[in-house]
Amino acid sequence: MRMTRRRWAIAVAAVAVLALAGCGGWWLATDHHGERVSGPYGGYPGTAGTRAELGRFTGPVRLVDGLAVVGAGNRIRTGGKAETLRAGLAAVDLRTGSAFWTYRRDGHDVQAFTVSRGAAYVLWEDGLLVRLDLRTARSVWHRQLDHVTNVHLLGTAGGGLLVVAEQALVAVDPADGTVRWQVRPGQECVFNARAAAPALRVVVVGSGSTSSAGACPGRIRAYRLDSGRVAWQHGSDRLDAVAGPLVATDDTTVVGTDTVWDADSGRTVRTLRDVTDGSGTGGGLLFRADGNGLTATDPRTGRRVWRQPVPAGRTFTGTPAYLDGGHVCVVVRTTGGDTATLRLTCYAPRTGEAAGGTDVPVVAPDVDPASQRQFRRRPDAYVSDATPRTVAVTETDPYLMGLGAEPPVVVLPRQP
Repeated sequence: MRMTRRRWAIAVAAVAVLALAGCGGWWLATDHHGERVSGPYGGYPGTAGTRAELGRFTGPVRLVDGLAVVGAGNRIRTGGKAETLRAGLAAVDLRTGSAFWTYRRDGHDVQAFTVSRGAAYVLWEDGLLVRLDLRTARSVWHRQLDHVTNVHLLGTAGGGLLVVAEQALVAVDPADGTVRWQVRPGQECVFNARAAAPALRVVVVGSGSTSSAGACPGRIRAYRLDSGRVAWQHGSDRLDAVAGPLVATDDTTVVGTDTVWDADSGRTVRTLRDVTDGSGTGGGLLFRADGNGLTATDPRTGRRVWRQPVPAGRTFTGTPAYLDGGHVCVVVRTTGGDTATLRLTCYAPRTGEAAGGTDVPVVAPDVDPASQRQFRRRPDAYVSDATPRTVAVTETDPYLMGLGAEPPVVVLPRQP
């Protein structure tokens, strides 16, 4: 059958409609958040290398599966050349020291990030929360959150994800990004986002006033992880109580500045004689390092479980860290003249028995980057992240901190 001019016109129009529909489908499936991914390069590491030192970075470092996930300001090596990461994230293969992937958004900066097995979670400054596939850096889902600043991302024992910001506490389903619940601290109030403590069934967080007038009463509240409902609360007119550290020693207790509470009921278990600032927790114990030594205490009873004295000529520095249920570790500093040495020293958490350690290279610079003047180095150091095979040690120096410089981080293989 011959095609008339009209039939040709109809056929062309149909093809055009199908083409536009196809373009529309492509447009809908294409990213509209300005995300850019490079990599992955090579195979997924799965495990770290065996070198004495695995990497040096600045700012927060999150370790998982032989990767170090880092933010802007780090020198990243890709394809034989090193460049400074201006924005976004990079996953560095600790076997090779090169980038496994990089991820960024045009015109945006990262507010906070964290990792878990198989996933990285990124919160951008415009409130966009993204889950990335750790193997590819491809986005799994996006969730827009409103009015979130000074944010901390926390995982929970049940595999949940908490977004703790000054203006809101949000529970997100890691599978699809659904907001399970969210609560706000109240009018003229803010949450202490950096000191939220998730236990097994609740998350405990302090809140206080945004102004010196104190229009918002200070409170410490526990919210149920399954619903966001208030499980219990305590009021306080002390700023250090609501703005100080909150840590969960295990699934049953939460320790505040000078109080131990039952996590589920909020019942006061006991009052501490010494404040917990600078203390680490884990396995139901409270670990404190000071000029007298490293001490493990049962927070429920106040009984001292063990004490290790400070080695002669040395100083414990930083907060003790409870690692993977097997060790509690703290950095020991030796200072002589203008130099300092650091060593990560580990102990059995229940007995205090020595459990090995490793030397930590001093990577904090001894030169003011602005004036190039040399100064005496007295670094403090602490374990900022760890996996069963790697450990990240963050070094701070009083002089550098005064300059507002990002603290350096060195990643080492786990020796114990």
